[in-house]
Amino acid sequence: MPRKPKQRMVKINVVVDGTPVSVTLHPPTGTRASWYAFWNGLVTSKSTGSADLDDAVRVVENMLRNGGKRPDLADTVLSDDDFEEIQRRHYHKKTDPSARRRAEKTLEDCLDAIAAFRQITGLKPVTLATPDDCERFQREALRLPKNWRRDYPRKQETTECLSPNTVLKWSRSLQAAFERANRSAGRKCVRGVVGEKKLLTSNPWNQFTWIDGLQQPKRRFTGEELISLLQFLETSWAGVSVGRLAAKVFLWSGCRKSEIASLTWGALRLLGREVHFEIVGKHGVRRWFRVPDAVYQELLAHKADSPYVFAMYSLQIQQVHQGRPGTLKKIRPQFDPENFADWFYRRVKEWSEESPNGRAYVHHFRKTTLQQARRGEDINRRVAEDARVGEAVMMTSYVTEEDEELRHRSNRTYWRIVAGLPLEVARRYGYVETATDRLEQKLQAAIAAKDWSLAKRLAAKLESAKASDETQEDAG
Repeated sequence: MPRKPKQRMVKINVVVDGTPVSVTLHPPTGTRASWYAFWNGLVTSKSTGSADLDDAVRVVENMLRNGGKRPDLADTVLSDDDFEEIQRRHYHKKTDPSARRRAEKTLEDCLDAIAAFRQITGLKPVTLATPDDCERFQREALRLPKNWRRDYPRKQETTECLSPNTVLKWSRSLQAAFERANRSAGRKCVRGVVGEKKLLTSNPWNQFTWIDGLQQPKRRFTGEELISLLQFLETSWAGVSVGRLAAKVFLWSGCRKSEIASLTWGALRLLGREVHFEIVGKHGVRRWFRVPDAVYQELLAHKADSPYVFAMYSLQIQQVHQGRPGTLKKIRPQFDPENFADWFYRRVKEWSEESPNGRAYVHHFRKTTLQQARRGEDINRRVAEDARVGEAVMMTSYVTEEDEELRHRSNRTYWRIVAGLPLEVARRYGYVETATDRLEQKLQAAIAAKDWSLAKRLAAKLESAKASDETQEDAG
């Protein structure tokens, strides 16, 4: 068996503030278990604390930049407190109130993922994680029961373990969190919280193959379920009538729970007989959605002295719980969008427990609505050109060009939803067909068939019909 090669003295040059410094490294020998370094100005050589040459070289570089002292671990390792503060600093950059609320929820999920990683791996600080640690986290998390936080590490006799999708959700949050603390991540790195030398130099979550997720069945509301949900809200929660109104707005908008709960009257956009609302959604995406006039009239009837569309919820929920002093104490007198969102979430979940199609949530409104919508932006733009649709139909003088495009998209989505819904469902959710509605639907069909000649004639009829309606309104 060959002998282990003998380590020899090594000389290196380290540049400090532009000046090269010659350093001699003496290998471990005898009672010295680590490499020792010497450079001009020292009385005796100093230990690097490392038996590995590469690590010893890095320690020497830090020593020379640190006044000759070997850096303390706390000076170079990012602590858990600092790591979490980096996440808070990132999410607190949001200034818009609605964006700030969404950021707070995402921050909560991020900190939850960090806590899960720390508890499952036992690493502290978590920033010491290697790709091996990250892969071990995914592997071990899959073996934990769903109630692992409450009973962990005590074993439970249960066959239901954490879903791979839950583990992947944590992993995505952790991947993004490590990137914010990575000085090699460019603009994604959050600076100014800790010194440069404490920041990470790589992201371990990018250096191994992740587990696969589960393909979840696509859950959407059927026509019968949409009517059943309205009936449930109208009977079991008749005193909170804004609940059924919210269900209608959810269906026509395809928006997320927080976007509808925080909807304000300032977002209302009235253009003739068209009723639109403008929202700024996730990632700052700006869009409009249209609701039937009957739904708008119901919303007006429930308007409170508040900028929020569903502010009447606060008064109605208090009236429902009259005679229950303990419950009333927990209800805030001022409308809170988050409280209303949670209430509506619980109602949909409560209703779905009796559904033969299984558990449902508010987000399934969005999936149902988007199922009705179809792509067709380019075709519709060509129709505006080819059919020479008049300004009374395609443009409104007090709407900007960008707003006009948002309006057209809102209208196209609206008519696709109308066409996709069963007639009884559309009626129960506030849609009442008018003469101009039929013309608009025929125009949409002509567009889909690329029958530009028919589209031109229908557009002219529609322009004439709307002009006639406006004249009658002015006369009235």
